[in-house]
Amino acid sequence: MNSTLPEPPASAGFTPEQKEYLAGLFAGVAARGQRFSDVEPAPAPKEDLILEERIKRELHPLDAYEQIVENAAGNKAPDKEDIFRFKWNGLFFLSPMKDAFMARLRIPGGVVTTHQLRELARAAQDLTSGYVQITTRANFQMRLIQPKDAPEFLRRIQAVGLHTRGAGADNIRNLTANPTAGIDPVELIDVLPFVQRLGQTIINDRAFYDLPRKFNIAYDGGGLIGSVEDTNDIGVKAVRIGSTTSAASPSPLGGERD
Repeated sequence: MNSTLPEPPASAGFTPEQKEYLAGLFAGVAARGQRFSDVEPAPAPKEDLILEERIKRELHPLDAYEQIVENAAGNKAPDKEDIFRFKWNGLFFLSPMKDAFMARLRIPGGVVTTHQLRELARAAQDLTSGYVQITTRANFQMRLIQPKDAPEFLRRIQAVGLHTRGAGADNIRNLTANPTAGIDPVELIDVLPFVQRLGQTIINDRAFYDLPRKFNIAYDGGGLIGSVEDTNDIGVKAVRIGSTTSAASPSPLGGERD
């Protein structure tokens, strides 16, 4: 690691005093002949990786869409490795019970429009079991999608501004908020803008697609109906201190099922 301190990005918000302190810290470490790389863990040898980590190393699951299309051409079930990879596109193969996919969507805050709901209903009738399930994280799941229909299902979902990407496996689950966010008469903050911005960041940044399973995030604006944010890995809750309003993040306590 370079012993000189790089200029922190402006967005980090370091003060001149903080920059000076960090520069002295790095200089002191370098003067002792030490490097931060001396304590960096070495990457695990490929042969020591568990199956799932090896699969991710060989082909990033977000790059497996071509295999979804190839399987669809012959209505072919995915092999063991692709069953794991396809979860990054929100497709969960239900073999040996049904030999078809279950698809889970990403709906930040559980907010959908009427035209999105109409298209989900049509897609459910045309390509799935005909039913739409509601999950514990204000999300939708649709079942019995044949391999031949998987690309068309994904296309129709994306065409109305929804996503299935990263809806399962080693990724961040659906972001939740108060079910009455934005209309609650006593809420301290409408948290939906935060949920939507974070959701958009997650969709477009691969750094968020290799986390522990079932990583959950929730926002609570302090309204009448809570989001149970304290059961999530990251929970942000608006609280009132005196006459001001602020947001606080409680310690992680675990995640809930999706």
